[in-house]
Amino acid sequence: MGGPLHLVGLTGDGCRIARDGAGGYVVHHDEVEGDWQRVANLPAAYAVCERYSQRDVIPLPRRRQQA
Repeated sequence: MGGPLHLVGLTGDGCRIARDGAGGYVVHHDEVEGDWQRVANLPAAYAVCERYSQRDVIPLPRRRQQA
């Protein structure tokens, strides 16, 4: 990464968003092993956090659309 990390956001479920020294954004979640995940921009970082929080959600079946 491009230098030290500066915390930008912390969600209630353990997702951390940080900005590195090179101006990029990285994301890490407490329940996910491994390194920080680099993302394109701040909205993408929040989208990745949202994806982490939905991992335990059971998807509902989709209704068939009438033709």
